[in-house]
Amino acid sequence: MTKVVPAILEHNLSNYRKKVALVRQLTDRFQLDVIDGEYVENRTLQPQEIEPPSGLKLDIHLMVARPNEYIGHCLKLRPHTIIVQFEGPGSVEAVQPVLERIAGQGIRAGLAINPETDLATIEPLLGSVKHLLCMAYPAGFAGQKLHPEVLKRAAEIRELAPALEIGLDGGLDESTAKKIAAAGFDIVNTNTYLFGAESPLSRYHELMGAFAA
Repeated sequence: MTKVVPAILEHNLSNYRKKVALVRQLTDRFQLDVIDGEYVENRTLQPQEIEPPSGLKLDIHLMVARPNEYIGHCLKLRPHTIIVQFEGPGSVEAVQPVLERIAGQGIRAGLAINPETDLATIEPLLGSVKHLLCMAYPAGFAGQKLHPEVLKRAAEIRELAPALEIGLDGGLDESTAKKIAAAGFDIVNTNTYLFGAESPLSRYHELMGAFAA
């Protein structure tokens, strides 16, 4: 069954804490989106500005130009997974040592890719990661529209690396939920559609029903 994982993209520490408190009512895992203001013109809370979320599995998604500079701060949060956005550094040669450093610390290494990035480009990295996150739209800002061609990626990636946990980040709403559920991702991250709902608790249970069907 596909697991629905809340994604928190926040600029404000108080709002972040409120969302973490809400996550505790919903599930045992969430993703923290970290943006540096350089990879794209947006900047979120940084790993050194928050405290470890005890009792929850934390995935940290680094949408940054120089991810290696973030690993030390991320490790202090005792994460479940550290996910590197491929297009930040932008090459296999730049990303490979970062993934190896993460794995060398006993943390699951993950890779995220934008819709325009060809799977053949990142295929040499698949043996170094436990999680591959497919962005539903270019990384950096929440609430964008799903690129429909991304839905076929779960099946394509599974042929290349059957053991990988495959995620989809973004693009989830009333019009796309059924299509995403049918696509076969292991993990679906949601931010705006969940936290922007009048009742996030009800919305989460609706999603669980849709992805269990």
